[in-house]
Amino acid sequence: MNVDIRVAVAGDELQKRLRLAAGLLQAHKIEGSLRPWDGTRCDCAIVAADDLYGERIQDYARRKQIPVLAITRANDRFDPDTATIGEHAPLNVYVRALLNLLKAEAEPAEPAQATAASVTSRTPGIIVLAQALSRPSSDLVMALDGVELGICPSTGTIRAASSEVMLQARQLLGQPGWQLREASGGALANGHSESLDIFMIRAGIHHGEALPMFPLEGSRMKCWPDLGAAPDLIEPLRVASLLAKGHRDLQKVAGLTGIEPVQASGILWGFQAAGLIVPDQQKMPSPHPKTASNDRLPAAGLFQKLAARFGLFQKAS
Repeated sequence: MNVDIRVAVAGDELQKRLRLAAGLLQAHKIEGSLRPWDGTRCDCAIVAADDLYGERIQDYARRKQIPVLAITRANDRFDPDTATIGEHAPLNVYVRALLNLLKAEAEPAEPAQATAASVTSRTPGIIVLAQALSRPSSDLVMALDGVELGICPSTGTIRAASSEVMLQARQLLGQPGWQLREASGGALANGHSESLDIFMIRAGIHHGEALPMFPLEGSRMKCWPDLGAAPDLIEPLRVASLLAKGHRDLQKVAGLTGIEPVQASGILWGFQAAGLIVPDQQKMPSPHPKTASNDRLPAAGLFQKLAARFGLFQKAS
């Protein structure tokens, strides 16, 4: 389905947000093209609700029965009754607004094989993934309103269609409604990729205050976080070293690291969402895994020496 969207709003950031939202309509089998408003027939128009030019376009569009989405500065929500949306609403809300405006519904994806990891939840996305990766898992796809992430615990990477989508997804991981399914063949194979560990730890820190405190007791480190490309993430390394030495008290871990408990909790949610933390009752991975195994190896040797060299290990008390 091809749709012609005409835009009469100013601002580079807003224009960029609208282009991204139109691009994400592809996940709903809709090809959206954005062009400046010129008064000719189109499938929908996007205008500024608080300027005279926008009001004139709305009046004209109503006469021509053209759907209009009006952007307001009043809030960051979408109101389907008035077809208005807050200028700084999240990208997924813009996608919902366009779908509502176009009276289009997302075409259901091909049914994935039902697994314990397949879930639609009202739980924040980062916790949904953390729960899924607390047990052995194949590569997964997370999706929310057209924003898709390829989760590859086998290689420690995360993929998205572009770096912009990746950034937007990180902002959305604190929201509920994410769907999780097994990845098929070449899902997002040609997109933008980053370190799964770095991405999820940053997401955990970003959303820490909105998440419940991490249940650290009964958990253990499965492998050391790969933060070589993120030299600023010092606190997560200190948290990892404390867990590796047996600390299981969140307040104490936060105190020894010199950070607030809520930040330590966010880091731990990031660890689990990257598959770095597992329940204690799980067996440790074999020190000599089979060649066919996709599991990343637990921390050992070089990483432990580096941690000791920089004073990251502390004994549990």
